[in-house]
Formats: sequence, C-alpha cells, structure tokens
Amino acid sequence: MMRMARSLVANLATLILSFILAIVIWVNAMQVDDPDIKRSLQISATFIGLPEDVTRLEPSDDNPPVLISYEGPTSIVSELTQDDFTAIIDLSEVPLSSEVSVPVAIQAERTDIDLDPPVPDFVVVRLEKLVTREIEVTLNLRGDVARGYTMDEPLIDPPVISVTGTESEVNRLESARVTVYLNDDNQTRIEMPQPLFYNRQGQPASVSGLQLSTDQVQVTIPINESADFATKVISPDVVGQVAPGYRVLGVTVEPSSILVTGRPTLLALPFRVQTEPIDITGLAETFQSQVSLVLPEGISLDSVTEITATVQIEPFSSTKIYNQPVELLGVNEDLEVTIEPDTVRVVLFGPSPVLDTLTEQEVRVTLDLFGLEVGEYSLEPDVDVPDRGLELRSIQPSVIEVIISEPITPTKELTDTESLRPGTLPTVGARDDDTAVSFTHLPVPIQPAFAWLPNHKAI
Repeated sequence: MMRMARSLVANLATLILSFILAIVIWVNAMQVDDPDIKRSLQISATFIGLPEDVTRLEPSDDNPPVLISYEGPTSIVSELTQDDFTAIIDLSEVPLSSEVSVPVAIQAERTDIDLDPPVPDFVVVRLEKLVTREIEVTLNLRGDVARGYTMDEPLIDPPVISVTGTESEVNRLESARVTVYLNDDNQTRIEMPQPLFYNRQGQPASVSGLQLSTDQVQVTIPINESADFATKVISPDVVGQVAPGYRVLGVTVEPSSILVTGRPTLLALPFRVQTEPIDITGLAETFQSQVSLVLPEGISLDSVTEITATVQIEPFSSTKIYNQPVELLGVNEDLEVTIEPDTVRVVLFGPSPVLDTLTEQEVRVTLDLFGLEVGEYSLEPDVDVPDRGLELRSIQPSVIEVIISEPITPTKELTDTESLRPGTLPTVGARDDDTAVSFTHLPVPIQPAFAWLPNHKAI
C-alpha cells in the first residue's frame, strides 16, 4: 500500500515537473518569437480633486509634462500610444497655503506591461483659498466749481468693487480710488474714471490676476447755481441805421454772459441784462467798443468785468455791366492790326457803394500783342479794375480774333523796260504820299495830254 502511495506521489511530482517544464519551454519559445522591449513616452498630466473655493498657484502649467517608461512584448508595446496612458495628480488632500509634493500616478489601459516610475514622480503644488471681498471706492476731487455755483454730494456708481482672488492677494487691498478734476465748472459733471487700487500702506497695488466686478466707475457731481448768484446772457442794444448801401451782419458781446448777484427773490424773476445803447448811425465799417451794462434795480455784477461789443457791418453787394473798348498793347508800328470785336461786355460784382462810384475810365480792357508777328490769333483780353473788393464775374466775348498784316502800297513804279504803245496814255494813279510818277527814256514821242481827250482840238 505504501509502495503504491509512493508511486502515486512520484508520478504526480513527475507530472507537475513536466507541466512546469512545458511552461518554461513555451515561455522561452514565445520570447524567441515575441521578445520584450522597453519604450518611453511623454504625456501631459491632469490635476483632479481641486476644491471649488481653492485655486492652484503652483505649478502654473495646467498640464505639466511627464515622461513614462514601460516594458512588455513587442506585439503589445509597439501598438501603445499616448492615449493608452493617463497621468493623474490628485489635489483633494493637499493642505492650503504651503508647498506640498504630490505623487504622479500613471494608469495604463493594458495590464500586461510593466511600468517604471514616471519622471518626475512628484510635483510641487501650492494651493490657496479663493475669497471675494468688496473694496470701497473713494473719490479724490481736485479743483473747484465756478464762482456763484455750489456742488452737491457726488454720486459714485458702483460704490464698491468686488474683488475675487487668493486670500493673501485680496486681503492686502485697502481701497479703490478715482480722481476727478474740476475747472470752474458751472454744470453737472459726469465722468467715467478708471479706479486705482491701494494697499493697507497707502501705496498703489496691482490687481493683475484678480477678478474685478468692474474696471470703471461713473462719478456724477451735481453743480447748481447758488441761491444769491445767477448767470445771465448779455443782450446788445443797437440803435440807429448804418450808412446807405451797408447792413449789419451781426452783433456779438464778449463775454456773452455775466454773473450777477442779488436777493434770491429778485434773481428768481425773469429779467434781461442789456448793454447801454450802441449807436451805429452812418457807420460803414465794423465797429467795436467797450460798453456798460444796464441792470435791474437790486441786481449787481459779482465782479467788475470789461464788456466789449462788436458790430459787424458790410456793404450790400450787386453787379454792374460795362461795355468797354479793347485797348491794344505792344503793337508793332510797321504792321497793321485788325480785331473783332473791338468792344467787350464786362460784368463786375462787389459792394454797391464801390460800384456806384466806379467810372468807365477805371475799367480797362487790354489785349497784349507784344512780340506777335504777321498772322491770325485768338487772344483772351485782360480786365483791369481797382482793388476795392470787386470780382470779375464774366467778360463777353472771352476771346478776341486778331489779324496782323503788313501794310499794302497802292501804286507801282514804272521801270524803263516798260514801253508805251502808240496811241495810248498810261493811267497815273495818285499815291498815298502824293509822289508823282516820272517817265524817262520813252521810245515814242509823247503827245500833249489834251490830245487824248475826246473832241479835242489841236492848238
């Protein structure tokens, strides 16, 4: 019995040993056909577990790079990519306000490979608690309103600015300040300045990296007249008539308004502030003068101010027509000149008083022929008028036709080569200079002149 048991145990041991040997042989065979290889990849790590009211200060990179190394059969390793691995940095248990080394955990889709520790295997992390705090906005007002005006309580919208950020950054802020400059303003002022933040030491502080509810503040500064002051527009009092042919273009007063003072009941009544009468009788040019003001009883000027009134006067404008002869300039005495037409129509525009006194002799129409030789020309005439604010509106015709030619001699001198036929008498024409024509070396005798007359009688 014992022998059988021993034999059974021996056989079982042999069977197990054979199985193990078979596995070793199979593994060795597989390693020969599909050997193990080792490769490395760089992947991006992902932070998880960050609480809602906490922000990460370090590291600044949201996905820090991690190098992983893995080993396994060639058939498996060669097919793996970055998508088959995940690098996770868990922040759920990291304490706040201190630098902590957090391990980098690598997860692989395949379990039949060996992973080496990643590089780096730890990441230094610093977490800070996020807080939101309202910072009061203060107004820094420079300058003042105009005399006779008062400023009511300024309005700031919004009065506070919500700042969100790390607790250490937010807690160092003390206030937000806006600055508005007044320059004798006399009406309500509305500005949109950008606030500047200051720390608890009163120094300017940066808010870079912090979240603000607004980066602009509207400041309204109500400005009203004082109870015993009022600003009134000055009305000029112009009397008389300007010279005939002239008109008043406009009247201005500098300054155009004035600050007056008096009892509130009087200032509340409607009234006008006028200048003293400004007489423009017979004036023919712009007039300027210092004037006084006429104020209602009980109303006075807040301060002594020079008032200057300017009356702008200009003449009426009209047109006038002149039919003027054309005057030739630069004519060559050895040539004859013919023009067509010899009279042009000139239309002038300007002040009526000037046109009324302008004579025809003062309007010259000239044609410059200097240096021109024999020929035909089309020339534009020049119009010369006195410089009194006149404008040449038109000239008709605008072009003059000019013919320049040599003078014609009406007679011809007879030469000794010409012969007179018997029984004829040459016709003698008078020359312009009344010079007689001489006859010499005639081949035939000359009969008395009367012999050629009809019904003549010999003497």
